[in-house]
Amino acid sequence: MPGWSLVFNASTGINPQSGLLANASKTDIINNGLPRSSYSIAIDGARAGQPFNDEFYAGISSTNFGTLTFGRQRSLGTDAMLRYDPAGGAYAFSYIGYNGTMAGGGDTEDSRWDDALKYRLTYGPIHFGAMYKFADGSAGCYSASSTWAATTCTPESVHNNAFGFDLGGDYGKFSADVVFQHYNQAISVLNPLLGPQSLSAPYQSTTDSINTNQITGANLIDPNDTVYGIVTDNNAAMFAAKYASDRWKLFAGYEYIWQNNPANPLGVGASDQGGYIMSGVEDDNLDSEKLVQIWWTGAKYTYRSKTDFTFAWYQQRQNDFRVPQTCSASAGFRASCAGTLNEGSLYVNHHFTKRFDAYAGIAYSYVSGGLAIAIPHGPGVPYNSNSNLAPTVGCRFTF
Repeated sequence: MPGWSLVFNASTGINPQSGLLANASKTDIINNGLPRSSYSIAIDGARAGQPFNDEFYAGISSTNFGTLTFGRQRSLGTDAMLRYDPAGGAYAFSYIGYNGTMAGGGDTEDSRWDDALKYRLTYGPIHFGAMYKFADGSAGCYSASSTWAATTCTPESVHNNAFGFDLGGDYGKFSADVVFQHYNQAISVLNPLLGPQSLSAPYQSTTDSINTNQITGANLIDPNDTVYGIVTDNNAAMFAAKYASDRWKLFAGYEYIWQNNPANPLGVGASDQGGYIMSGVEDDNLDSEKLVQIWWTGAKYTYRSKTDFTFAWYQQRQNDFRVPQTCSASAGFRASCAGTLNEGSLYVNHHFTKRFDAYAGIAYSYVSGGLAIAIPHGPGVPYNSNSNLAPTVGCRFTF
């Protein structure tokens, strides 16, 4: 049919150290039971060992009516982040690239949506995007009793649908986008040692990690090869802009995220991405609404078409969202305390050929308050250190 075409994409990511499919959830499981001193705190991720852990979708495209696709797809926030991040989401030099909180609208896992419809339309200088994720998986079962067992555990319903919108435009050398995302029953997977108990313990819990109501009796789910997660309902609004001349590109952006305890709880045995099962769940982790703000800016300069010099700066702030608020140097900080992160990077990237390039640069970060606990640093850096300096040199061949 004239003007219409089929669209298909299948992409994945591997761990360059092991050569295996990228799998953040497996990292959490492997670290279960290890003392803090023997590992770097694991980070939740959107890749959980799926064959196509980046994107896997198909659809149709029209020059007049836009593009409609269905499958596993990057969220609208991820698309905007890659377009307006000075460092292009580079793990070594971009905080909003390696962290994933911004792209996922609150949780890294949600930077990619399964079973999702995405629609894109460009009309002159204006472009529009809409996305909807259908509920999928299982919700497990839940009980407020400390003596619950399989016979007293009430099955929950899965409500992990999500939706988002993007409106943007281009005017000369200037472009901008506004993105909104909402995700129900969003899951943040933790290393078990960061939760109220290790999953190797002989009990399970679906209650708050401060007022832990330990479950007695036999486990409903074998803790081995399972994950522990915090569940929230998330909203995020983002604005980003870019100015591009022949040699210079200037970037700026801001995102506001608000998270609440889920209106519909998940229970023990709920499914997570990549086929993993949750044997520990927190549905009332927040004592008050969690508020996160992230803003960034930066510039890229191209020298003689093959060499790029990039500077980027990011800041994240969060509020206190737990009680009692024992957040002080004397009382001790927790990941739920208010905190601030600042990170800057400077690097150069030279393209020898179309497919082969090399890069070198440095990233520096400084954290305070709860973010000094919540956000990990590089290998060998204590988990509660306030600063981190990370030089990186490498080369890349693109197929």
